[in-house]
Amino acid sequence: MAKDFLAELLNSTSLARTLRLFVTNPEIAMSVPEIAKRAGVTPQAAAADSVELGRLGILKKGKRAPVVGAAQKQRKGKKKARTETVWSLDASFVHARALSVFVNEVSPTQYKDIEKALRGSGRLSAVIVSGALIGDPSRPLELLIAGDSLNEKRLESAMRTLEPRFGTEIRYAAFTTPEFRYRLTIRDRLLRETIDFPHHVLVNRGVLL
Repeated sequence: MAKDFLAELLNSTSLARTLRLFVTNPEIAMSVPEIAKRAGVTPQAAAADSVELGRLGILKKGKRAPVVGAAQKQRKGKKKARTETVWSLDASFVHARALSVFVNEVSPTQYKDIEKALRGSGRLSAVIVSGALIGDPSRPLELLIAGDSLNEKRLESAMRTLEPRFGTEIRYAAFTTPEFRYRLTIRDRLLRETIDFPHHVLVNRGVLL
């Protein structure tokens, strides 16, 4: 994979992944296990990184009631309120906007990792990067893919590989090349809401775009 400039700058891959996770998900509060899973780091690293980012004022600590499944319900007569610690981006952090811009600016160096991860999922004719991957989570997709003989399981596997790298859930849509061309012709809403806004064309074989 391409070098992660943010990890090199911070001298810590886990800290870079944790910071990127919160910058690309500014509205979400997460527990340490959730941070570890989504950032692709160990629980120990997630805990330490959260504390460090909290010390710097980037994150804030909060409490919430944990999601409890039926099997985890308190036994009768032993009702006890429980909370868990969660972390979230502190919107009042004085450098919040500058930090967000910087993190998103250095992330494009990893775009080549997307094409590498998608290899083997089919014959790609177009890959468009959008949404949170370019700093605009209001868009409906992070990846718009066109190709032939696409393998859904391999696409899902590629997304699971990429999500910790970029620190966000990757929403995607994949179409065959003929269907993609048709949707372009009829100005399909999903495609327009991606292509008519800032985006990055990673693959464009056959001059689809």
